[in-house]
Amino acid sequence: MHGAVRDGDIEAVLRLWSAGGAQSRAAVKAMAQDGALRWADSLLAHSSHGARAAAAVLARTSEEAETIGARLHTLATHEESRVRAAAAQALGLQLTERFAELLPVVQSWATDPSPSVRRAAVEATAQPASTGNFSWAEPLLRTLAPLLSDRCPQVRRSLGPGVLARVYLDSLPDDTVEHLAQWSTSHNEQVLWNVAMTLSGPAVGRVAGKALIVLRKLALDDRPYVRAAVTAALTSLTTHAPRIAVARLERWLADDERAPVARAALRHST
Repeated sequence: MHGAVRDGDIEAVLRLWSAGGAQSRAAVKAMAQDGALRWADSLLAHSSHGARAAAAVLARTSEEAETIGARLHTLATHEESRVRAAAAQALGLQLTERFAELLPVVQSWATDPSPSVRRAAVEATAQPASTGNFSWAEPLLRTLAPLLSDRCPQVRRSLGPGVLARVYLDSLPDDTVEHLAQWSTSHNEQVLWNVAMTLSGPAVGRVAGKALIVLRKLALDDRPYVRAAVTAALTSLTTHAPRIAVARLERWLADDERAPVARAALRHST
């Protein structure tokens, strides 16, 4: 294996990487330690399959953050979705290992002109967030804040109903709900949609009481886009925290402004 790396045999290295398991990990480690940037450039130029291997190498190298970010940025705009996903995963792994160094890279991606790069920024934060490290919660959530108003479909699908609902609300529930409450003061309907959709996943049952406080405010918004997201969140609450949610929503039926979403959520839950 080391011979293939030493000889620069891309075909042999790709066979080792494709084998998975210990062979794949050993091949990536060898390339990361022996000219990681050279290997990444060669693999990227070779094929889409090679580009994914390049991302794996960049995830493990100790090169400078800006250099890693530049190579992964190229991969994040690749025409193949699996390569783009690999780039986001690689950035997330680097962010988890070298948080302070890589956070500025992720923050710059969050405001990038390319929606693929912005989406990768969202996905990259999932890895460190999933560790439950409370000291990372504030900077990670601040990094995502500029993306809340992003109307690009691939970005919004990855944000509220994706990473925030699936990872943050599960691993960092208190910090996440605190930020949701702050974000709920916005008038921007995309921001409010993301707030509500964050509360539409299974993890919402863990913060049911606080979630209902946020949704009670959002339920007053009569814009269809926001109202649909609020209904989705309330429906999820009736599934994952029925004892709290159903009783609360039944009381909302007496409130003319909140009754429509309460009625819809209760109807969907039956």
